[in-house]
Amino acid sequence: MDIIGRNPLGQQVYDRIAKALLTGQMRPNDRLTIRGLADQLGVSSTPVRDAVKQLTQENVLEHRSPKDVRVPVMTEANYLEILEIRLSLEGLAADRAAQNATAEQIRALRRLLERNDRAIEKRRWADATEGNQEFHLALSTLAGMPTLQNILKGLWLQMGPLVACYYDTEPAGLNAHHHALVQALTDRDGPAARRAIEADIVSAKPAMLDQIAELRKRLVTSEAA
Repeated sequence: MDIIGRNPLGQQVYDRIAKALLTGQMRPNDRLTIRGLADQLGVSSTPVRDAVKQLTQENVLEHRSPKDVRVPVMTEANYLEILEIRLSLEGLAADRAAQNATAEQIRALRRLLERNDRAIEKRRWADATEGNQEFHLALSTLAGMPTLQNILKGLWLQMGPLVACYYDTEPAGLNAHHHALVQALTDRDGPAARRAIEADIVSAKPAMLDQIAELRKRLVTSEAA
């Protein structure tokens, strides 16, 4: 992670750790230390400790002991719960975006998608992972629903390390449903926009469950060692 500036320090620390989680710099079961993070970011321990405390309260990080902070290994039950919530909330955002988004907002979303296409083509998976998250959260902006976006940000932070593992497998057709969604927004077709985002979310489910099974297996092995 890059060294950061100092104003406002606490939020910058939080944002940088969050970005590291979303882009795969931190992976499930990685052990983090306050001092290590502070050294990477070029800050004192206090803002890092505060950021870690907040992320722990948000279920993004976990304390396994007072000195053992980890990136959680998501359970299948937790993933399925988040999946169901995302289907409902992101479907709502897509439907509402088709009604409320301006032509310029839709063009900006298309540009974001094209940039993500290029990242995938060049196999820049960290950029592609981050671009995918930006695309999904942008729907709440287009829908004019900032409270919904804040809820979804929390879910995406929990999902980030797992999604990064999924992108490691270089799955085919990553943005196919995103293109269908942008077309639905252009056509002002709310139901089609909802179907496109739901299809996108569900399409990754089998591979995500495989990732979770493998990660949980590694966790059990590491704990038994």
